[in-house]
Amino acid sequence: MKPASHTIIRLALIVFLLCLLSGTALAADVAADLTAKCKFSTSVNSKKLRNMHNNNYQNYWEDEGKPGGDIQVKCPKGKPAQGVMLTLFKCNPVLRFEDAEGHLLAEYDQPYATNWIAFSEPAETFVIRRTEGESLRISNIHVLGEGELPDWVQRWEPLEGDADLMLVSTHPDDEILWFGGLLPTYAGERGLKVMVVYMVGGLNGMRTAELLEGLWTMGVRQYPDIGDLPDKTGSSLVSAVAAWGGKDVAPTRVTAALRRYRPKVVVTQDINGEYGHFHHVITVQAVIDAVTRYGLDPAYDPASVEAYGVYAPQKLYLHLWKEGQIQFNWREPLSAFDGRTGLEVARSAFKKHVSQQNSRHKYQVLDRGRQDSRLFGLYYSNVGPDEALNDLFEHISLDMTSDEDDC
Repeated sequence: MKPASHTIIRLALIVFLLCLLSGTALAADVAADLTAKCKFSTSVNSKKLRNMHNNNYQNYWEDEGKPGGDIQVKCPKGKPAQGVMLTLFKCNPVLRFEDAEGHLLAEYDQPYATNWIAFSEPAETFVIRRTEGESLRISNIHVLGEGELPDWVQRWEPLEGDADLMLVSTHPDDEILWFGGLLPTYAGERGLKVMVVYMVGGLNGMRTAELLEGLWTMGVRQYPDIGDLPDKTGSSLVSAVAAWGGKDVAPTRVTAALRRYRPKVVVTQDINGEYGHFHHVITVQAVIDAVTRYGLDPAYDPASVEAYGVYAPQKLYLHLWKEGQIQFNWREPLSAFDGRTGLEVARSAFKKHVSQQNSRHKYQVLDRGRQDSRLFGLYYSNVGPDEALNDLFEHISLDMTSDEDDC
């Protein structure tokens, strides 16, 4: 029996080593972040070059609109880049990427503040050149070597066709604090087409970058609709309305978004403003009016009627609304996030809003108490009341077939 035992042990060791080597090979296939080992140079504002690779969205390098502000990037020897993830600070220039011989590697003209830019072929040395636009401001860059891209690399997509779900958020981070595991569940786990619409959003490059990183962490892949309304409320609801430019501004924005994205379901915040915030209150009323009054009215906002036609969704849910209320369980493990729960993912996403972590308000993502992120009530429906009370899409058909299936 001893020889057999030795054979079994040897076989077990061989299997273990093969698994170990296989795991090592798989790990080696993940693209390395080469940024810290790259050399960056430019003839314009060179002392601030480090601002674009210090992982601080508040700082940035800029070419000041001057010609010749190209950025030369040299990767470690033998480790070419397959592309870069850029975060731009409040600007959308047209960019050209060239190798050392001047051959085109990529062109970029997307209006996305952060995105992945893939090269046509790996390059050890490359140049970033602005070809259009008044200025180039880069607050962050990641240079990725060859291999499979890590999950954190943002590869945003435009919305193709109609949205399944449209979430209307007043400010960046409201979509996390008051909605908890909703986005991880519906965007990440279920893979639905989710459009997040912000009223306030384009506050500065830092807040926009944090917003995008938070959404990406929760599994959202459609680039959001980021508003530019000011984050100024005043001391009353009247002054808050005035700060946004008048009573028609908010409902017009939401109605236009509704018609443009044509979601089956809309979800938004508490009708009382969560904690009485005036702009939260204005946002919710604007969503209610857009869904129940203006969306199908051809006389309201002719510009969006001409562009997109009239439209109303099948359902509208409000956070904390008591009628037809669903109580979700955000503590269930999600396979799309390696068994982490929706609540855990949402809390990780909120941490991406670094600028808000030291707030005197000490906000948290909770599934209990006054700001319980599990509770959503059915405010409006044209498909009847919910019965099972466990899904925003109850009684709604979701077409999950691909183009290939249609052929």
